[in-house]
Amino acid sequence: MRLRRPTLWALPLAGAALLSGAARPRPLAARNAHARLESLAPRAPFTRTELTNLGPPSTPAEHSTAPLLSIPAGDYLPFFKDETGLASKTPVAAFRVAQGPVTRQDFLRFVSQNPRWRRSHVQRLFAEATYLADWVGDLDPGSASLQSAQTRISWFAARAYCASVAGRLPSTREWERARSVVGDAFVERTTPGSNLAASLWEWTADFNSVPLATADSNGSVASLFCGAGARATDASDYGAFLRYSFRSSLKADFALKNLGFRCVEATL
Repeated sequence: MRLRRPTLWALPLAGAALLSGAARPRPLAARNAHARLESLAPRAPFTRTELTNLGPPSTPAEHSTAPLLSIPAGDYLPFFKDETGLASKTPVAAFRVAQGPVTRQDFLRFVSQNPRWRRSHVQRLFAEATYLADWVGDLDPGSASLQSAQTRISWFAARAYCASVAGRLPSTREWERARSVVGDAFVERTTPGSNLAASLWEWTADFNSVPLATADSNGSVASLFCGAGARATDASDYGAFLRYSFRSSLKADFALKNLGFRCVEATL
């Protein structure tokens, strides 16, 4: 059987997997916990009951004082087509989202009020060992600017923070809708003038609910690496491809140095 040459789409996807830590070897003792995390990581938006029961609760805090952007109602076009080769727009209701990612100062205030989310207290089920690894201590973020984006945060911790300020994590549809309205300025770069690969990635509530591709007739996932470009609604949108491939490689306990988050205003 003649092997197909890998397409250029394989390179950013493999790179995203490395950036996310998906290819990192994990200690044997952690594998059972990660099997459970597979079932805890979201495949669809959580109900209020599920959110209440999933992970340690957080002490309610004052409403967030972060500036909010008003995003008008509009449509969301999935980046990848379905099995029939079509992609239908879905409506997104108007919402308000934080102007920027949660800062180190914001998160310091949060862990001060919620000891269970401090570096030495958090349960390994809810955050891997790199959680807040750049902090000097539980209540000492170190010498980095307190106004810089807080990274090395797990999905569980990000969700708990947003709940503590009467908010929630944005859905993927909301995040992508906000990015389309605001433009490139919505995505914070880790270094001014850096390229898309050096962008600050952000958690979404349903980060892995959008599949990259379906398995082929033999049940393999080769299409993730060799056919994703053909399924894109806009194959020229390289940044979107990076975002979707990066999200697909995440697990809810990951705490990466280039992964932060922001909140949206909760609606009743």
